[in-house]
Amino acid sequence: MSDYIPFGDLQFNLWQKNLMNIIREKLVQWEISSDKLSELETNESIWNTAFSKASNKQNRTAADVQAKKNARDNHETAIRRFVKEHLANNSKVTDSERTLMGLTVKSKTRTLTPVPDSYPVGIVDFSVRLQHTINFNDESTPRSKAKPAGVHGCEIWVKVGGEAPKDASELTYLCTKTATPYIANYEGKLAGTIVYYWLRWVNPRGEQGPWSSTISCMIVG
Repeated sequence: MSDYIPFGDLQFNLWQKNLMNIIREKLVQWEISSDKLSELETNESIWNTAFSKASNKQNRTAADVQAKKNARDNHETAIRRFVKEHLANNSKVTDSERTLMGLTVKSKTRTLTPVPDSYPVGIVDFSVRLQHTINFNDESTPRSKAKPAGVHGCEIWVKVGGEAPKDASELTYLCTKTATPYIANYEGKLAGTIVYYWLRWVNPRGEQGPWSSTISCMIVG
């Protein structure tokens, strides 16, 4: 559950009073044992007393204010534990009842991961003989190795030799890499050959984003 507890003490007091009243009313219906409520009610009683004393600005002391803070901390902790253990995933508790209690209602709508709308930028390190190390990052964050949100990995396609590819049909799929870099190794007979790479992001459903610019590099023998 997300943070559903009001910030201000006055708002918290009204909220917890409503929460406790509904819990007491629905306890049997929700099939929650009454002994599970004892800690909450103990903390509720301490809070009510401490809040009442600290609300009297004419006569309260620093000790009263501190006692109110301690009482709220303890009551909040007990409430969060009770909600997590008995209300958040209890099938007997309806979403409308959670709303009445001021609790977070979990969304039942699954958010689909969007199709990538940016492309990877690749740089090839050819300092090792017969090897290309392809580093990639997103066009919008060139100094970060992190993939865009919702992206599963980077598809890497290649054309070895000849003229630069003009169409994706000229390419051969190499791999989908979830983290940079990718290392491609070549046979000695290909030394001096120009290799062309195209890259694109892909989401977990296999939907691809736009192609990168062509990256070309010689195989050093």
